Amino acid sequence: MRKIVLILIFSVLLGCISEEDTIKTPEPTETPVITETPKEETSITWVYDVEQAKEIAKNGNKLILIDFNADNCVWCQRLEDTTYKEEEVIKLVNENFVPVFFDLDIETNKEIYVANYHKYVQGALPTILILDSDAKPLYRIVGYKTGEQLIELLDKALLEVEQ
Repeated sequence: MRKIVLILIFSVLLGCISEEDTIKTPEPTETPVITETPKEETSITWVYDVEQAKEIAKNGNKLILIDFNADNCVWCQRLEDTTYKEEEVIKLVNENFVPVFFDLDIETNKEIYVANYHKYVQGALPTILILDSDAKPLYRIVGYKTGEQLIELLDKALLEVEQ
């Protein structure tokens, strides 16, 4: 009986090992060549401080774009989730502006807002304010805009500033 049990155990162990279970060395393959060119920018390069934006704008000869935003603003969220994700909008904003994401839920921003921008925004969110490099307001865009609408308005602002 003992021999039979040992033979069964030995058979089971041998049955568990087969050619399929042996480790096979993979054959070398060529390294894939990436032929796609990487996409340029996938998002707007936001700055979160107006003073820093002024410095960057002066050095880069750009305008400042401030997006006044709040968490409880449904249209602000929609602007972020749709319009600011469009490739043409991203390209236009990053090439021509120093974009500032101005979160009105931050306490220090509220103070800056009341002191400097309240008269331009007047509580209407979302509001995009275009400033020169000295932070002088030049152009204002109020309310949610589609990508096409925003591009048209930003192009108009750029043309008016150039004149």
